[in-house]
Amino acid sequence: MAAVTGSVRIAPEVLATIVNLTAVGVPGVVAMGVVPGHGLFSWRHDTTRGVRLTVRQNTVSVELYVVVAQGINMVSAGTAIQDAITAAVRDMVGMEVKDVNIYIQNIE
Repeated sequence: MAAVTGSVRIAPEVLATIVNLTAVGVPGVVAMGVVPGHGLFSWRHDTTRGVRLTVRQNTVSVELYVVVAQGINMVSAGTAIQDAITAAVRDMVGMEVKDVNIYIQNIE
């Protein structure tokens, strides 16, 4: 059988959705924040809210804006988010994650 040729391209919105859904699954994350410059009523869908991505070749850089629960250790939560996002992107799409910057915008 001949090898199949062609390419697989992942839309940035798909990467943003993976990042968003992974982040809200981390204990202590209450909601996604708002990316500065996008405003509260921007075009972004709920599944991409709070995410800004930069993709270069096969590497992703993430800026993530979150709201966390009151009383949690914010540094530990941030580290858990970084670890979860790195693993999810690597496992689901096979891309390397250069960095994940977490911005905690509020607590509830």
